[in-house]
Amino acid sequence: MKTIFNIARKEFIDTLRDKRTLLVMIVVPLLLFPVIFSFVSSIQQSSMEKAHQRQLKIGYLATQQSNEFLNYLTEKENVKLIPFRSIKGKTSLIKQDSLDAILDFSEGFYAQIDNMQTGTVDFFYESTEEGVKSRVENVFESFEEKLIGQRLEKINIDAKVINPVKLAHRDVATTQEKIGKYAGGLIPYVFILFCFIGAMYPAIDLFTGEKERMTIETILTSPVKRIEILSGKMVVVVATGIFSALLAIVGLFVGLNFASTLPNEIIEVTGDILQVKFIVLLLTMLIPLTIFFAGILIPISIYAKSFKEAQSIITPVNVLVIVPAIVGMLPGIELSIQTAAIPIVNIALATKEIIAGTIDYGLLTVVYGSLIIVALAGVFFSVRYFARENNILRV
Repeated sequence: MKTIFNIARKEFIDTLRDKRTLLVMIVVPLLLFPVIFSFVSSIQQSSMEKAHQRQLKIGYLATQQSNEFLNYLTEKENVKLIPFRSIKGKTSLIKQDSLDAILDFSEGFYAQIDNMQTGTVDFFYESTEEGVKSRVENVFESFEEKLIGQRLEKINIDAKVINPVKLAHRDVATTQEKIGKYAGGLIPYVFILFCFIGAMYPAIDLFTGEKERMTIETILTSPVKRIEILSGKMVVVVATGIFSALLAIVGLFVGLNFASTLPNEIIEVTGDILQVKFIVLLLTMLIPLTIFFAGILIPISIYAKSFKEAQSIITPVNVLVIVPAIVGMLPGIELSIQTAAIPIVNIALATKEIIAGTIDYGLLTVVYGSLIIVALAGVFFSVRYFARENNILRV
């Protein structure tokens, strides 16, 4: 055990000297999300402000006999009205950004309203233009409420008469449960991805790098058992993967605090998630997961003759890691006895349940069992592959 510890310590020192590994393992996971969230939040906020403050240019038929609604529209919104004698062909002006919308009132629109009938308005707009639809619809809804009130008052009927039943929504799901179910998939996706990336570069450097530096033969001839060499190096690969994943989670939560457009209750709940229980459960899943990743990465790194070849082989493996993590984010896929046995998918689903506070500990035990099995399989495969000298000295 002492020999393994000494090898691991030596490899840790060498790994920390590599600027490329430090960048991928520490800088990127820690700063990526704060920078992204801060940038996206500022752009989104600026875009929303501009969308709601800018003047809307709305075209309408000038042949209408009344402009009651149009007056109501200009009172409520910052609107410039542009009259047309015919709507035909004018919708192209929306595509050209000359107009934001066009209102085409039905024949006798206001006569229909005055006779307590329903008037129709064709509302032409482009859904990709932010704020146009919501701003005009809000005015329509307000105008409709005003007309309904006037009609009820005219016939002397209380509004309660036409609303005999009121459905009062009482959502028993907590904010934490909703975040866990609908947005909790992002967190496992992040730490699974960075766990793999954080383990990848040290694995390549500690095995393929030894070949490129021509030091692998010296290591193999040293008076140390081969299993101890592999164990020491694997400890470093696993530790860097876990450390990178934890930094990514910290970076994600810090980034959420930079997202000023998020509701305060969401920020408060995400802060509450970082409790000792969550961190302990996360670590206990990360350890076997990272050992499993190491069991995949180490044989590939041993097989590769150069850093470039190792990267080219490992790149497709990224897909095999990302796809199951994405599956765990899909709606309708829940943690069950079947999904709890599928590696990576089970971690994504279990983490969502832990965040929501609805984890079934029986299924969590199945998740741990599945992860331990694949971790042991990864270790076994690495030991068998590293034991063959022709694999290590492949040229």
